[in-house]
Amino acid sequence: MHIFKQLALSLTVGLIAISTPAMAEDKVITILTQQDVFNDYQKFIGQRDPLSLTQYGGPASRRDVVELVLVQQALKAGGNELPIKIVKVDNTSDSYNRYIKEITSGSATMGGNSAWLIDLKPLADKVLISEPVIRNGEFEAGLYTTSDNAEARLSRTLPEIQKLTAVVAESWKPDVATLESLKFSILLKTHSWDSMVGMLFKKRADVLLAPFQPTPDMSMDVGGKKLVPIQNVKVGLQGSRHFFVSKVDPMGAQVSKQLNAGLEKLREKGLIDKAYRDAGFFNSATKSWNRLN
Repeated sequence: MHIFKQLALSLTVGLIAISTPAMAEDKVITILTQQDVFNDYQKFIGQRDPLSLTQYGGPASRRDVVELVLVQQALKAGGNELPIKIVKVDNTSDSYNRYIKEITSGSATMGGNSAWLIDLKPLADKVLISEPVIRNGEFEAGLYTTSDNAEARLSRTLPEIQKLTAVVAESWKPDVATLESLKFSILLKTHSWDSMVGMLFKKRADVLLAPFQPTPDMSMDVGGKKLVPIQNVKVGLQGSRHFFVSKVDPMGAQVSKQLNAGLEKLREKGLIDKAYRDAGFFNSATKSWNRLN
């Protein structure tokens, strides 16, 4: 059985509007993203052209969403003139791993969101790995909890935080390793982001790791439910994150070359850093916060 219930073509962007029907049918770069990212991307981009975007903040902006913009801009800057289509996969119990597997099978040309190098290295025979978009040491996250969890929100020191119950998706290797190193009294492992959030609101867990958000209080809205970071503490995740292209796709080598050339140009212009700052991922408000590891 195919690993997904559905791989749905959901949105066309970029140069598709000016391509010929033959080009659109025969040569199209398909960029895969996950269901929740796709939904927020639609809210974020609206009627704007992702290729000309220079302001990456605003409603629904977050790391995954701006990465979907950056990857399109990088391809364009690297010389791509083929049409682009964004495709999504419906929610699954383990969307991150299945998202990666879908690229390795060649069902899409490339991923629209970065993945950890530790997850991509074993797949080097199946994917072409880009230069890092998030370099080693740059990834910092908050410990997020529900707004009514007073015990968690009042925790400040590592011993206080270690008494809390943390939850993580078991396939998120750097997150698991980081939380295990912090020695929580209880660390629960589940299969997906949605499950993690659900466990917080069901009071089965207190905290989860999540990137800082661009909202004034750095809170995030998850399906109408609010999560907030524990104030004045942050966590560093080791490793770098990269885009990746399927070797199975006939255009893979060309796309990978254009992607890396474009990422270099975006890096030189400061647009990669700006996108992550605008999205709240590189967050100046947390610069002086106590890093727990």
